[in-house]
Amino acid sequence: MAERLYRTEGIILKRVDVGEADRLVTVLSPVGKFLATARGVRKTTSKLAGHIELLSHCQLQLARGRSRDVITQSMAIERFEALQSNLVAMAAGYYVAEMTDALVADEEVAASTYHDLLATLRALLETTAVEMVVHWYTLRLCDAAGYRPQLVECVVCGQTLTAAAERWSVQQGGMLCADCRRADAQARPIDLSAFKVLRFVQREPLAQVLHVRQSAAVHTEVFALMRQWVTRMSERPLRSAAFFDDVRAQ
Repeated sequence: MAERLYRTEGIILKRVDVGEADRLVTVLSPVGKFLATARGVRKTTSKLAGHIELLSHCQLQLARGRSRDVITQSMAIERFEALQSNLVAMAAGYYVAEMTDALVADEEVAASTYHDLLATLRALLETTAVEMVVHWYTLRLCDAAGYRPQLVECVVCGQTLTAAAERWSVQQGGMLCADCRRADAQARPIDLSAFKVLRFVQREPLAQVLHVRQSAAVHTEVFALMRQWVTRMSERPLRSAAFFDDVRAQ
């Protein structure tokens, strides 16, 4: 028989108030994503309140329940409080959290995504290259979730892509070469600089990505392309996207 109490680390992706004092908390752990109940957490006397804030990296103790497990203890390992003082980084944090919730299925083993998200949140604290960090995480998350876009070879004919490739096809699953551009009438034009950013970010580690600088226009195009991709794969729009766009525009 499984133990009623168990412990796990986790990152808080989402919180929803229920009842008079409870919250439903979406947690990404090294072994998957789950929904748990934090009872009485909105009371001023709650010992859990400060340890399950959005984006916090926590050590959790949970009790198994009939329909949903209950958080009985929590200790914050990293609160990422400094994100609150940087509006762009904070908006990016909310954006990657919602994107993770959208693409990581319940019960899915998510060890790589868990570690990638931790690396992303830490990088957002330490760099001004916020957009590059988000691009990197988006592509890593898509890879882990089984939605890797094809950026090296034409998704239709398999020919190695060159600078002549100028169409992005969500329907086909990636980039089209010049010969196959008509394979999708709705394929989106893509600027060469944005194409190069996507290819670079997909193949390089985060440490290398942090050193790259691009214009706001290129970042905006990359965000538009990847948001179209994530929305198609998750079958839902990201509500935090508009907030992130507004903050970047300012």
